[in-house]
Amino acid sequence: MKWCSRNLRSQTTRREPTMAIFRWLTSPPTLRNSSWAGPRAEPLAQGRDERSGSWKLIFLLLGMLLLFQNLAPAQIKEVRRVLILNVFGPLSSPGVARMDEAIVASLEQSPYQIELYTEDMEATLFPDEASQQQFREWYIRKYRDRKPDVIIAVGLEPLRFMVASHARFFPGVPVVFCGLTEEMLDGLKPDPQFTGVWAVAQPEPTLKVALALQPGTRQVVVVGGVGVYDRHLEAVAKESFRKYDSRLEFTYLTDLDMPALIERLKHLPDHTIVYHTSIMQDAEGTGFIDANQSVPIVAGAANAPVFVVDDVDLGKGTVGGYLVSFAAIGQTVAQMTVRVLNGEKPQDIPIVRSPNVYMFDWRALKRWGLKEADLPPGSIVLNRQRTVWESYKVFIIGGIALILLETLLIVTLLWQHRRRRAAETELAISNDRVRLAVEAGKCVGWEWDTKTGINRWFGDLQTIFGIESDTHSGQAEDFRRMVYPEDRELVQQAIADAMQNRKPYTAEFRVVRTDGNVRWVTARGQFHYTNNGDPARMLGMAVDITERRKAEDAVRESEERFRLVANTAPVMIWMSGPDKLCYYFNQPWLDFTGRPLEAELGNRWSEGIHPGDLKDCLDTYSRAFDLRESFKMRYRLRRHDGEYRWLLDIGVPRLSPDGTFVGYIGSCLDVTEAELAEEALANMGRKLIEAHEEERTWIARELHDDINQRIALLSVELEQWSQNFPHTEGEVRYHMAHLRQRIFDLGKDIQALSHRLHSSKLDYLGIASAANSFCRELSEQQKVEIDFKHAGIPGSLPKEISLCLFRVLQESLQNAAKHSGVRHFNVDLYGTPEEIQLTVTDLGVGFDPQDAINHRGLGLISMRERLQLVSGELSIKSQPGRGTTLVARVPFVAKRGSARAAG
Repeated sequence: MKWCSRNLRSQTTRREPTMAIFRWLTSPPTLRNSSWAGPRAEPLAQGRDERSGSWKLIFLLLGMLLLFQNLAPAQIKEVRRVLILNVFGPLSSPGVARMDEAIVASLEQSPYQIELYTEDMEATLFPDEASQQQFREWYIRKYRDRKPDVIIAVGLEPLRFMVASHARFFPGVPVVFCGLTEEMLDGLKPDPQFTGVWAVAQPEPTLKVALALQPGTRQVVVVGGVGVYDRHLEAVAKESFRKYDSRLEFTYLTDLDMPALIERLKHLPDHTIVYHTSIMQDAEGTGFIDANQSVPIVAGAANAPVFVVDDVDLGKGTVGGYLVSFAAIGQTVAQMTVRVLNGEKPQDIPIVRSPNVYMFDWRALKRWGLKEADLPPGSIVLNRQRTVWESYKVFIIGGIALILLETLLIVTLLWQHRRRRAAETELAISNDRVRLAVEAGKCVGWEWDTKTGINRWFGDLQTIFGIESDTHSGQAEDFRRMVYPEDRELVQQAIADAMQNRKPYTAEFRVVRTDGNVRWVTARGQFHYTNNGDPARMLGMAVDITERRKAEDAVRESEERFRLVANTAPVMIWMSGPDKLCYYFNQPWLDFTGRPLEAELGNRWSEGIHPGDLKDCLDTYSRAFDLRESFKMRYRLRRHDGEYRWLLDIGVPRLSPDGTFVGYIGSCLDVTEAELAEEALANMGRKLIEAHEEERTWIARELHDDINQRIALLSVELEQWSQNFPHTEGEVRYHMAHLRQRIFDLGKDIQALSHRLHSSKLDYLGIASAANSFCRELSEQQKVEIDFKHAGIPGSLPKEISLCLFRVLQESLQNAAKHSGVRHFNVDLYGTPEEIQLTVTDLGVGFDPQDAINHRGLGLISMRERLQLVSGELSIKSQPGRGTTLVARVPFVAKRGSARAAG
């Protein structure tokens, strides 16, 4: 059962914007304009200081007025406690959800701080009286010491609960009800402290509207279910439509299952309308949420317009009608609740009927060709599609205005551009030369005149070219000779590509200094063109990147060595940065998970961790990361085939040469076999000890509680006989016969105990006789019927096979007699030239074999292991409620265990 407590407080307007306006108004004009418009606004602000001074006081007063208005509502409200008791959960009833939403929204506007509690009696999921009584007792205990100021009962069951328990458990607490009709109370009378809203379904106005929309209607099909509320609405509809029996043909499809109803609705005759009441349960007993499930099904299947009862059924393919408005009911109930909280007595607030409204879906009207003009005045039409002008009026007007504005701007810009073009050309050349020359150290700028071929260099020529000067002029061929021979073609192609495609020139290449040393440079340039499109000059900058290239080569070589070692190592290796996010996994890790590297980066590697280990794994990792400590942990990781494998993960922090923490590096080993071996060994040892102790306890109990007690009783009888020795020969014979029978029974039970531990008949008479004898003994002891059949059993069956099958028979029959719940069992033992087969069958309660092995199935494990020792196999077919069949097969092969192992 879910419940919640919520505080509904009126939302006070935030004060920050008002205070910001206040600070802006009281700041100096120059500073104020600068903070809003940026550095370029300072000259404008100086020109506006005098103009803005006259408005400053006005804006200041307006800001203070807004501030005081916002401060006024910020007062402490009185707390009032309201309990909403729903008949259904909001997920089970859209009508209840709609009323709850309206109640909560209206209470938020009340002058009180509402402490709201909601409870659901879930009459759909728990309709039986015992469950409803448990709900009532729980809510009485729950709110015994936390009395609400008002209780809102939504639906029939909450109102019945309140009427029955109000005087005793909620005395003096006003109750406001809704969500039911007056007829549904069935004579139950609320006391004067109750008020509320009766829901009133009115099918007749809906029928009148339907006939006006579809004048040729001849038949009305009423659709409904068999639930209590369904039958109530059906009765209301029949009574409302009675006066139209002479004019229209009425068909009530209210006793069908949903598939049959759908089929009927698909083949309705022409000139038909459908009136849907409610289907919360069909004839087959299937439950439905009417608004979310039944209504869409009916509207989708019907080949005629569908009219409904209430507003939550609208918008799902239905036309609408004169509808019960759950939203309006919720608002009315909230208003009554506030009046009660204000001090009015419930008996002074009259019970009202639900406010119904004409409401229709525009899409359904269009689908069935119904005219909106035929609707009653004041009707609400939902989902109406707007025209293009209505939808895009603002955009159309704005677009035209924008086009006109852009045209004006373009004309203005062209006029200004013509005046400034000449000056800007020379200014751009000078600015580019200076900017590119000073962007970085160890750089050289150049200007290449493509017409004359002169190339002017300036900057750090000594570092890059070995030229002891800040400037140098030469031909383009001089520069080409300085480029490293293997890179000349690359540079030439980059220049040609930039010139042809009019894009920036970029290249990284080597140059040969005048002293023969080689330097790496990165160059970037831009061609400038004449009016006819011919390249006029090229400006550019070259930066020395020799040291960077050396460092990159060293790092690349180191990374390649690390990756080679990591990818060939027999362990899974990972690395993370100082932000805890992993950025590297070696190939064994990727082979293990079967995922690409991109799917493992960051925290996504944890997606493969078993949900039971995820929290501990991440906590260990984060804790060690925060403390910069090594860690060791075990967790299960999903392998590429979907199996979870145990990993031993060891991680250590990584530090840079200067001691800075740069992340973690770790390695993982698959230790699943070791984990499983340890777990299996521990479980088997525990189960063997338990089985051993259980066997010893059983033997001790049999000896002490049965045989020992019977011997003691026999001793007492002999003692009494010695003291009162019979005087006649007949009495002596009687006592002797009695004692002989007692001793015979005792010997028989001791023999049965011996047979359980080891059957002598198995050694001398074979498996068939031993099995038959055991079935008879167990049948007598447990008072059950065992039908034993055998055929084809060879006389020279190996001892280990006989012993194994006998133990399997003992274990299976004892388990069946103990757990199956029936008193009749079948045992079949048949042999063929290839194998011998034992089958034990019952028609009892059945079980889940895997669940039995996992939790308590030492007997199943022992039977399977016994059969494995003689190369046999065990199969179990069982389902809860459908009985059990156990089949043990043993082939006649040479590879078998010893008799001691099989037994």
